[in-house]
Amino acid sequence: MPSFFPFRALRPNKNLVSVFSSKTSDFNNQEDLVADMISNTESYYYVTKRFLVNDDKKKVEYHFEDGAEFIKEKIMKNELFIDNKPSYFIYRQTDFIKNRSYTGLIGLADINEIENDKIKKHENTKIQREEYLYKQLHYTGVLGEPVLVGYEQNNEISNIIENNIANECEYDFNTIDNKNHKVWKITDSETLEKIYNLLNETNAFYIADGHHRCASVVRNYNLNPSLKNRFFMIFLLDENQLNIGSFHRVISDVGDFSLDEFSEKINKNFLIEQYKTNELYCPVKHSEFGLLTRDLSLKLTFINKIKSNNPEKFLDVNILENYIFKVVFNINHPRTDNRLSFFSSNDNISKLQKMLENKEIDMIISNYPVSFSEVKQIADANKVMPPKSTYIEPKLRGGLILQQF
Repeated sequence: MPSFFPFRALRPNKNLVSVFSSKTSDFNNQEDLVADMISNTESYYYVTKRFLVNDDKKKVEYHFEDGAEFIKEKIMKNELFIDNKPSYFIYRQTDFIKNRSYTGLIGLADINEIENDKIKKHENTKIQREEYLYKQLHYTGVLGEPVLVGYEQNNEISNIIENNIANECEYDFNTIDNKNHKVWKITDSETLEKIYNLLNETNAFYIADGHHRCASVVRNYNLNPSLKNRFFMIFLLDENQLNIGSFHRVISDVGDFSLDEFSEKINKNFLIEQYKTNELYCPVKHSEFGLLTRDLSLKLTFINKIKSNNPEKFLDVNILENYIFKVVFNINHPRTDNRLSFFSSNDNISKLQKMLENKEIDMIISNYPVSFSEVKQIADANKVMPPKSTYIEPKLRGGLILQQF
């Protein structure tokens, strides 16, 4: 059964946490991220993304080494400190815009339990991203954003969390993306042991978001084996709290696109219908897809009957890969093909439409999101989904709680 450990975290002082911690995703573009960095030169970004505001052409390794010095300086100034006792942390994020709240536990998981199938993954990763995050971890020496992990709801764990959030919290602050962040620390030895034992009875943990971060810590451990590198920080969340969206598939460099030729290649497997001009169809059920080019807007419905005992074959993202990407565009390796990119369905579609108009991209394809029960089916069958099969919230804040390597 999976293990979940308390640890001595590296953390910002209470009065600096809102300045040091940083949003890690969901920026409209890189320019917005850089503007956020320039407006606050004391943030965790200067550990992980310093190269974005430097004009030099140095490799990212050099910038990550500067990030490690940034951490050391913060510790010397007592702006960051190391907890004197191992702890679990309760983290609650409230999204005021979406009117959602997520509350779970932060602790450490064992890398070896990925290999023995106690911590299960469901997605492939892109090699370039995996290598980049490994370098970030290796050279900075810290992990400042936990891997999001789902587990089966446990009433006793829920009760422990509810009892502890009645205490004074370590952090409580709002951010400009209309979210509130609260953190409580659990240090009582009896409660720590109870949490460990309860979670150790769980069948498995399921990686929900952060497959690339997870792959980077595995790579770091394999290349630099030591006890301290064997564990990695996770945010453990009751699976019923997870909110799952999808990623749009975006294709570039397709050349001349002919509807007749496209229809000829896919009409045995899809019903093809015209949709509203210049609008991307948003699927309302499985086996539906939207396709938008500069000239066309289509609704595609998969009509073939798949016969297989393999649950991944029925996933909409696999249908796209096997019946459109390979057949029409000869995209056989989605992990490495530069013509294919991914944008969250939560992103403003107008940004993609503008890229389409400017001929930066050639096509946008939408798909229906999977459920977490489907995620677990894939993981339990030791199968994996294609890259960027799920867009799962909450998105965690970087630099709130750090693990040292």
